[in-house]
Amino acid sequence: MASLGETSPGDRARAKPPRLILVRHGQASLGSEDYDRLSEVGHRQARLTAGRLGEDLQRGIHAWTGTLRRHQETVAPFQQLLAPNLIRTEDLNEFSTAGLVRAALREADALAIPKPRREQLLDPAAHLPDLLEWFPEVLVAWQERGMVDAEIGSWTQFHRRVTRARPEWEAAARAGSDTVVVSSAGVIATLAAELAGYDLAWQRALAVRLYNASVTELAYEPGGWSLVRSNCIDHLTAERLETLA
Repeated sequence: MASLGETSPGDRARAKPPRLILVRHGQASLGSEDYDRLSEVGHRQARLTAGRLGEDLQRGIHAWTGTLRRHQETVAPFQQLLAPNLIRTEDLNEFSTAGLVRAALREADALAIPKPRREQLLDPAAHLPDLLEWFPEVLVAWQERGMVDAEIGSWTQFHRRVTRARPEWEAAARAGSDTVVVSSAGVIATLAAELAGYDLAWQRALAVRLYNASVTELAYEPGGWSLVRSNCIDHLTAERLETLA
């Protein structure tokens, strides 16, 4: 079993089976009035990811993205590579992080959720490590303790939505094609856990550790999907562009 960030032995040496390649969007604008746009760093990350994918993808490609602005701006540098088989769908949009946080604060006492300090919530960019350490507690409440409200819906609804395209990805794989999916951390962690058979604790750990513009890859073989690598950022490290928001 591959762990977070680990490459399975011999994967580079053997012929690659059809793959599902999950790409997180570049760095967005945390702490600004419009989070849903890439920062300058995010645009640089997207261009480097385009270069990596351009070198790596050699077969007929199917591509899917969410419809959020940060998804579209991440896809833009390699859109020609993915066209004409690029599908945009709201199914691959992230859950509302702000909605989850509001629900968690509202139900903190009833669900025994610890509360971050007020200054951490008021300046998330400055306190990102602390908030990422806290956020799995919010996910536990949503996934396992029934926390729900009108804005975020239930974990079951989110899970059903983001995995809805699985039959189409598997059909593409059986036909010998790779599929690229560009989305957000919660979506990618959910897909990787679901397809590779990992539990919710693993999903939560990946969701808060997933780097911007990272690549997570699953291979499709007769027995189903297996995780080849997760949270890979070797295309970003030379320029020191490792970011988490």
